[in-house]
Amino acid sequence: MEYEFWIMASIGELVYYPDEWKDEYIPHPNFQAIMDASGISVPIEAIYECYYKQPVHTGHVLVFSNQQKPGTCIVFDTYRDITDQSDMIRFGWRISGKETIESVKQLSRQLYDECEDVTVFYKEGQSVLYEVLKEENYPLKIYDKKVFKQQIKRYIV
Repeated sequence: MEYEFWIMASIGELVYYPDEWKDEYIPHPNFQAIMDASGISVPIEAIYECYYKQPVHTGHVLVFSNQQKPGTCIVFDTYRDITDQSDMIRFGWRISGKETIESVKQLSRQLYDECEDVTVFYKEGQSVLYEVLKEENYPLKIYDKKVFKQQIKRYIV
């Protein structure tokens, strides 16, 4: 059985600044626990930095899969909407294994509930990521004065 989670919140919720006086950060402990449970270590620092460097009206869907656990993945939709002023990102994961699912349910809800900035939605269940992961949806054309063709990029870790 597979179970999926999909969240929209500020990208800042995925990192943690241990010392507020330094510009150094690590993966947020709640997000780190989800990476540990899934067996997938994503380069969150690189994703975070890239997100802020990319222009608005750009951003791709990044899928990180676990080679040892087929079907298990962590997904980021890094598209930056031109009207977004809160640095919103959609992210989620697919988990398999009954014991893992139960622990990740608690971790996912905890991550969402403890968000300090703006949150928009939280979804969990089966097939929550179906449309996002559907290969034939890409390139996805996003219109705003000009067309941006969003791609899905897959990485196996």
